[in-house]
Parts: sequence; C-alpha cells; structure tokens
Amino acid sequence: MFGSLLELSDNFFAYNLKYLFFVGLWPDDPWAKENPTLYKMYEITTHILSVIFLITTGIGTYQIKDDVVLLMTNLDKCLVAYNFVAKVAIFVSKRRQVEILISEIVNSGDQIAEERKKMMLTMIVVITGFCTSIVAAFSALALYHNELSVEAWMPFDPMESKMNLLTASQLLAITIVVPVIWRAIAMQGIVCSIIMYLCDQLVELQERIRSLELSSMTERAVREEFKDIVKKHVRLMGYSQDMNKIFEEYFLIQNLAVTLELCLNALMATMVGFEQKTLLVTFFAFLCVALMNAYIYCYLGNEMIIQSGNIALAAYESSWISWPLDLQKDLVILLRVAQKPLYLSAGGMVAMSIQTYSQTLYNGYSIFAVLNDVVA
Repeated sequence: MFGSLLELSDNFFAYNLKYLFFVGLWPDDPWAKENPTLYKMYEITTHILSVIFLITTGIGTYQIKDDVVLLMTNLDKCLVAYNFVAKVAIFVSKRRQVEILISEIVNSGDQIAEERKKMMLTMIVVITGFCTSIVAAFSALALYHNELSVEAWMPFDPMESKMNLLTASQLLAITIVVPVIWRAIAMQGIVCSIIMYLCDQLVELQERIRSLELSSMTERAVREEFKDIVKKHVRLMGYSQDMNKIFEEYFLIQNLAVTLELCLNALMATMVGFEQKTLLVTFFAFLCVALMNAYIYCYLGNEMIIQSGNIALAAYESSWISWPLDLQKDLVILLRVAQKPLYLSAGGMVAMSIQTYSQTLYNGYSIFAVLNDVVA
C-alpha cells in the first residue's frame, strides 16, 4: 500500500529501518520483499533464539534457587533481557501500525536537518557499541574465572572442560547479542527518531508562528501561512496520538523493568560484601544500561511536552495585536489547544517525562526499603 520506506528518498528513518531489517524486525526492506521466505525464516529463527535464551536461563536460575546471592545475581542479569524480549513481542504485534505512521511522516514532506540525521546515526552506533562492549567484557571476565556469564542450562556440562565452557559461552552469545540486545537497540532507535522528529517539527512551528508579520500587503500570505501552521499542528497531534496507541505498553514495560532493576540492585548491594567486587561491578553495569535506556525515553518525552507547550507561548508572543479580529480568534483557538501538551503515555497511567523517571527511581527504592525491612 505504501511501498518500501527504504525505497523512498533519503529520509530521517533510513538508518533505523535498515537496522531493524538486519535484526529481523522489518520485512518492508526491498531485499526482504524479494526474498520473503528467506527473511521470514531469519525472523522466526531470531525469535526462537531469544526464546531459547529465556528458557535456558530460566532453568539455570531455578537450578541455583538454593543459593540466594547467585540466584539474585542471575535474575539481575536476566531481567534486562526479559525486558527487551517483552518489548520485541509488543513491537512485532504493532509493526504494521508503526509502518503506517512512519509512511505518513515520510510522505508529509517535512524537512529534517542533516545534523539531526547524523546525531541519530551516532546515537545508534554509540549505544550499540556500549551495550555490546558490556556484554563482551563480562563474558570475557566470566571465561577468565572459568564461569558462565549467566547461569543457564546446557545439554552438556560446561564445567567439564575449557572447550565446553567456551562452547557454552558462544551459545549464550548467539542467543542474546542479535536476538535480544541489538533488537532492543534497533527498536529504541526507531522510537527515539519518531520522538525527535515530533520535537523538531514543533520547534519549527514555533519559529513560523513568531515570524508572522501581518500588513495590508502581506495579509493574504499570512492567512495562508497561518492556515498551513494549524493544519501541521493538527497533523502532529495525530502522530502523537498514534504513537501513544502503538507504544503505551512498550513504555509501561520499560518503566516496570527499571523499577524492578533498581530494587533488585539495591537489595543485592546490601547482601553482597565489598569483597565480592566482581558481582558489585556487574550489578552496577547492568543497572547503568537499564537507567540509560529509561532516561533516553523520559528525556525525549519531556522534551516533547516542553516543545508542544511552547506552541502556546509562541502564539502569545506573535504580533497578534495588529491582526484582524477573525484571525485573532483563530489564534486564541490554537493557543487554547496548545496549552494541552503532547505527551507519551506509559500504559495510559503516566506521561514519559523527567518527573516520571524520578518517580520510577523513587518507586524502586521504596520497594527495596520495604523488602529490606522484611528481610532484616
């Protein structure tokens, strides 16, 4: 219906869509359309690998249930993966809606600065490198200590020989790097790029509103420009609503996972002594990954709230005093509408913002405090 988005001229989402294609989440790519069976097999195989990781680590966690410290350590490591896999399931179920939304944005004709495209690409590369480096570093450290990076069931004994341990580590890497970590980064890239697009267009609308200068010579042009501004504002509001419908469960899982991760890390910090430095560093590293992902979403969501609210400020600061009465009334309507900011919802309960991020951290600490009192 919309054609391949990657066949369109260079657009803001090209890098993100290509990344999604590489990790088996975007069958709209030209190559995938030419080889649908092969790509479907690749996509299903990647899904299966992520499920295998969940099953094997679940069994491995159950097998160490008697060792509380080791059990909590494994849960801490696996929680990030469980969060990512759950978000993949939501993304796949809403993928067609995402495709429609992106198609509408790309075909809208809105312009994106080249600097923003480069920043988006840089963010993808940096986050991919950062997350992959953490996993690689802890896998190498585990091998050095003759351990698995994550306790998982294997059809053979990993501790029987160095070769068995190396094989088990490679199997874990195959089931987590592309199927879990890189997929999560690809989804984060497309979500963040849509939010950044909305923020940039809202800023552009503010500039256009402030630049309206009405005179007897320019009245007709100003009226046309104002009409176009209103149409674009309505369109951006529609994009925001569509995004909320698509990603509200996605953001809810994100917030819940961060709350649990913080609670689990705080609880483990009280149970593990400073002599177990490796475990403490592991907790901190995985917590940093979770907090970084959550902060990016909340920061961009907060920016969207601010910039959409600034539309009303821009309308007030325009030279409306010299406008005809009918145009002033139209401006008042725009101002009233813009006073209700656009936001991203997490499960329809809270808006993604810096305040929500702080509340999520507070909730995690509160749960930890209650559990710590019970354990004590």
